[in-house]
Amino acid sequence: MSRMKTERTESTTVTVRVDENLKDDYTSALDGSISDDLRTHMEEVARTVRDEPDDDNLPDDEALRDGYMALRRTAEAYDPSGRRLDVGTAISKVAERAGIPKDAVRRRVLKPLEQEGYIAPKWGDIIVYRPEETTE
Repeated sequence: MSRMKTERTESTTVTVRVDENLKDDYTSALDGSISDDLRTHMEEVARTVRDEPDDDNLPDDEALRDGYMALRRTAEAYDPSGRRLDVGTAISKVAERAGIPKDAVRRRVLKPLEQEGYIAPKWGDIIVYRPEETTE
């Protein structure tokens, strides 16, 4: 990816080379322009990084911390309020991020996060609390 800075608008141009078929398929799936879609995606990713919570409010255990961050990022991507995601998606993302088997996620990560007040399972969804909302 290359970047070119324009002095007139203080914006940066991002250029990426992709397969022509990929571009066509991607374009046909959009409601707007590629530029608008990529700009929105970049803003969401950057906001996630900027809004990264302080380590003081995260679980001490590495697997719990990784699992919590996976839940938080996934909830922010899937839900306008940034709080809800279905249990299946939650288990997949936590297993991937924390590097543990899917069948161990409930026992090893979700139950402890619930007990520590970081999440609340509700009707097949998981509600992810912000670190400042936890009681720990």
